[in-house]
Amino acid sequence: MKNTIKKTRTNASRLIILSFLGTILAGAFLLTMPFSTQTPGCMNVVDALFTSASATCVTGLIVVDTGSFFTPFGKTVILVLIQLGGLGIMTMSTFFLIMLGRRLTLKDRITMEDTLGEKKIKGVKGLILMIVGMTILLEVIGAALLTLRFFRVYHYPINKAIIHGIFHSVSAFCNAGFSLYHDSLMRFGDDWVITGIMGGLVLLGGIGFVVWYNLTHWYFWRRDRTRRGRLRLQTKIALAMSAILLVIMFLFLLVVEWNNTLEGLTVGEKICRSVFQAITPRTAGFNTMPIDRLNPATLWITIVMMFIGASPGSTGGGIKTCTFAVILASVYRMVTGKRQVVIRKKSIAEHTSTKAISIAVISLAVVFVACALLLLVETTTSRQFCGNSYMGSLIFEAVSAFGTVGLSVGVTPHLSYLGKIVIILTMYVGRIGPLTLALLIGRKVQPPAIIRYPEESVMVG
Repeated sequence: MKNTIKKTRTNASRLIILSFLGTILAGAFLLTMPFSTQTPGCMNVVDALFTSASATCVTGLIVVDTGSFFTPFGKTVILVLIQLGGLGIMTMSTFFLIMLGRRLTLKDRITMEDTLGEKKIKGVKGLILMIVGMTILLEVIGAALLTLRFFRVYHYPINKAIIHGIFHSVSAFCNAGFSLYHDSLMRFGDDWVITGIMGGLVLLGGIGFVVWYNLTHWYFWRRDRTRRGRLRLQTKIALAMSAILLVIMFLFLLVVEWNNTLEGLTVGEKICRSVFQAITPRTAGFNTMPIDRLNPATLWITIVMMFIGASPGSTGGGIKTCTFAVILASVYRMVTGKRQVVIRKKSIAEHTSTKAISIAVISLAVVFVACALLLLVETTTSRQFCGNSYMGSLIFEAVSAFGTVGLSVGVTPHLSYLGKIVIILTMYVGRIGPLTLALLIGRKVQPPAIIRYPEESVMVG
């Protein structure tokens, strides 16, 4: 039985990887069609592949302006790719199987566990229905509110207001960062309603579906604890880390950018832009500040936030907030000499701590290789665009791609074909990485071997 599950889990991992690859290729094919672009046949294969990968991996890095370059059909293709990539292709496939009345097999259940980064999920069918139902509900509410705002305040024609409302609602909830405006959301930076709706959708999409599921089964108002349910440790960590990182980023932006990119704005406008910009670096690539003009210190803390990413089982990328929390707790254990890794009076299994550190190290290696390749293949065009900040700009783009964030200092459209391919691969690894690394390095520790090798000390540090 164990061998069967192990084999099924390996096949499920392969299925996840191939499903994303197949979706990217199908999307690229559709985007190269003459009816996908305003000027028929003007999109080359690499740019189509880049756009499709960015949408499917819910990144948001672009090489052409989405709003003006694509026809309504092309924008629809991008929107569908965002929705599929955000929820997960396997999540959507499983949902349709449930709707058709098919019973879920062991392979279906294991695939969903790997997709959501959660082992031993109880009630997979209920979880899938909750995920899709909540997603549709929140996206519809977001689209309705945005449409109303665009129509009544900005006086968009009703059809334009609806299209922009739907597109930006889906893009925000799926943490994709795609916008129909060439300046992202800069024009709405002082609008508390637009930024509030978009920021709220980004946070809800980035918190994690498993956290949602736990929260919907936590009846905190009940006096009887046995009927109240409880918040799992993962839920507490995800919520706490998200709040802490949000506050840190907000305060940093407000202080460092006060007399830089925020200069000339009122206090309220500075706070509005800082709050929204504090939300997006870990998950979505929308911006209300000019990223290329940010203080170098702000760019570096943004890189850190992009690397950490969203919560497990969410639409966002990065190494995940829970992974980062376990690493911090492991370091604290080592420094204080404690016997266990403890978070909120709960001990963390040794293999979980090892897994978290392994994911972080492998992720750093991916980013390092991506940066090295970009420095190796890039041409004069991108060097001239970046100027003295050439290396820092490429590092920023590479981390943004790996974290599936989409924030950019503007160098991506100027990359060579080889550079774009490097970013495509980085986005792909960043999207499927958190789903598959846990499978590859998260197997149970094998029982003690009959033969054990002698130990020997090695100097470290």
